[in-house]
Amino acid sequence: MTDYPSPVLATEDIPPVAVDSMNATHKEEVELINQLGELLRAAADGTPDDAAISAQLKAWLEHTRAHFERENRLMREYAFPPYGVHAAEHANVLAELETLRDLWEQNHNPEPLTRYVFDRWPAWFDRHVNSMDKVTAQFLSQFIS
Repeated sequence: MTDYPSPVLATEDIPPVAVDSMNATHKEEVELINQLGELLRAAADGTPDDAAISAQLKAWLEHTRAHFERENRLMREYAFPPYGVHAAEHANVLAELETLRDLWEQNHNPEPLTRYVFDRWPAWFDRHVNSMDKVTAQFLSQFIS
């Protein structure tokens, strides 16, 4: 059995922000990452399902892309002053995810993806939501709920 946590992140541990739609999107994101985490745990335990991992990785990447595009659009629409910094972080994370996806599709080695999902992503997500998203949501809450 692996030492990877299940779930990767509990939905009740998602830091809340001042915009309900952002909270809902974060919950969806965590549900997707937890599903991918279960598939990666199974792979680490010797029962990989490459097709399911590919499909879940695709779903997570598509959701993340839409999530970031929506936030970026709102920040531009309402002239959020530090838009550039927040959008740049979105671009960096998307680039990382696309690199991981490409690496996975090339060799179906779950190790780099597993390290990212269980080690890097939870810390990044918590830090990002507790800093950039909280500030952004507080600003946006003047205009949307």
